[in-house]
Amino acid sequence: MLDKIRTFAQYKIVKFLFAIFLIIPFGLFGIDYYFRTPLGGDTVATVGDLRVSQQDFDTALRQQQETLAAQFGRNFDQSIMENPELRRSVLDRVINERLVSQGARRAGVSIDDKALADRIANEPAFQEDGKFSRERYEAIARAQGYSVVGLDELLRDEMRLSRYRDAIVRTAIVPRTTLEGFIRLSEQSREVSMVSIGPEAFLASVKPTEEQLKAYYEARAKEFAVPEQVRVEYVELSLDALAAKTPADPEEVKKFYEANKSRFVQREERRASHILLAVKPDATDAEKKAVEEQAKAIADEVRKKPASFADVAKKQSQDPGSAVQGGDLGFFARGAMVKPFEEAAFGAKKDEIVGPVKSDFGWHVIRVTDIRPEKGKSLAEATPEIEAELKKGIAARRYTEVAEGLTNIVYEQSTSLKPAADAFGLAIQQSGWIPKGGAAPGVLNNPKLLAEIFSDNAIKAKRNTAAIEVAPSVMVAARVVEHKAADQRPFDTVRASIEQRFKRDEAVKLAVADGEAKLKAVVEGKDAGLKWPAPLAVSRQKPGGLPPQVLDKVFRADAKQLPAVVGVATPMGYSLVKVTKVVDVDKVDDDKRKALAEQLKQTLALAELESTLATLRGRVGVQVSKEAFDRKPNP
Repeated sequence: MLDKIRTFAQYKIVKFLFAIFLIIPFGLFGIDYYFRTPLGGDTVATVGDLRVSQQDFDTALRQQQETLAAQFGRNFDQSIMENPELRRSVLDRVINERLVSQGARRAGVSIDDKALADRIANEPAFQEDGKFSRERYEAIARAQGYSVVGLDELLRDEMRLSRYRDAIVRTAIVPRTTLEGFIRLSEQSREVSMVSIGPEAFLASVKPTEEQLKAYYEARAKEFAVPEQVRVEYVELSLDALAAKTPADPEEVKKFYEANKSRFVQREERRASHILLAVKPDATDAEKKAVEEQAKAIADEVRKKPASFADVAKKQSQDPGSAVQGGDLGFFARGAMVKPFEEAAFGAKKDEIVGPVKSDFGWHVIRVTDIRPEKGKSLAEATPEIEAELKKGIAARRYTEVAEGLTNIVYEQSTSLKPAADAFGLAIQQSGWIPKGGAAPGVLNNPKLLAEIFSDNAIKAKRNTAAIEVAPSVMVAARVVEHKAADQRPFDTVRASIEQRFKRDEAVKLAVADGEAKLKAVVEGKDAGLKWPAPLAVSRQKPGGLPPQVLDKVFRADAKQLPAVVGVATPMGYSLVKVTKVVDVDKVDDDKRKALAEQLKQTLALAELESTLATLRGRVGVQVSKEAFDRKPNP
């Protein structure tokens, strides 16, 4: 059973399920943790009696960094992650997540046991053969690092939050005039030319003094701290490793082959070309007869000159998909074509021309161009595939037993991993240095495992971590063998990095100032020395590579006063955009109109939710620790 759940693809589906099923628009995550963890020294913010930890904030920053890196590609500069406005916006988003939790709690939203059970039972990710599977549910809980009860409560919490959100967003109403305006702007495109002013041209002019660099370092000293680090030894239990060690009985292989012979047979396939003369559904008898006679004439023609078949198909076949290929349909097995066509094609010899053959589509003249006869694998040929399947099945059944034993032994004999390694034939592996808050190599890069590795139990008490399933059918237990406390890197050792960052920050400021000066000159009708590239048509659906804040400014430009020039400061510098033309659509089809109406409704619903959260913010109280907020995530 577990081997059916714990494949990589299915694990991705489970993660996707959690992304949709558990996460509300603000990206809510980890409610169970926030209800149960007391405030600590690494708290970045409190929202009522809920908190945002430094780890939560670091995770959100890394997610934002990945988004920006994907957006800007090779032009992405990692130093923009130090921008205070960007960091504040990320923190505000995480705070909003906690406000949703507070709102649901204060509203008294609850989910009874029956509603929870119905939702779990009807969720496809928890089903097997269309029915709820307890084993599958337990496997998913374990893979996510929860007990079954813990997963129950997590799902209950997320259903409660979803119900709270839905109660708010259902109040959103879209006035007709607002919808018409939204549709017009959504479908409108504008021709624009953009000039970007980056910091590169200003770097050479930034010449910081030693005092400026030291002041920069002092203001950001925590960014240059060496994080706490550990080296660990660990054992890894995996289904693949168990399968590799599992013998396969030759008799079982033979029995499997005999019972599943159809799996190892490649069915006969044929390649054919055809010329189709279509018959309209409402054609009269006379019209049908005329098409049939035309098909007969074509069949006689190509039988006399088989080499002309492809040319005739290109000119006369009414199947647009194959006509351009000379009528070629490629290889196909039985069951792929309509019955009359299949019977004719599989009844003919190679290079034989048959027809015309009547089907629901019309009349076909068919030429069989190649035949792949049925071919089966012998027992010897199929043995490697069968052995792998049998081994995996045996290993899957054993994995659950071994995983339970590993869990028990690393806990009961917690001062060493050797007993577990000896008991189950596992190798004790060594890691390099792992920074707290950073990425770990391979199977160690699991949040739950890393949390245990950096716990007092592992570092101070020198005990094994729990055996944790870090991926589908992969379980790891670790033990800290060396520890380094966090330390501050002296100014001299990071001076080059500080100078580079200082110059970049100042160059961005100069780029923005230069862009603003050029914009002012253009607005005043002066020559700003700008060389505008050829215009590009952009729309909200097809932004043409324009960043969101630039695109927004483009569509806020007054369409009645063109050309219009707008400017936008970005973390990468300054963008000047000239809008030269506005193109409105004359008509929007019903499907698109419905889609845009739903999009606008969702936007208004989000605004309604944000308004509610703003009210909650005032009621429950939000406090931010500036010291913790200023601390940057570990590299």
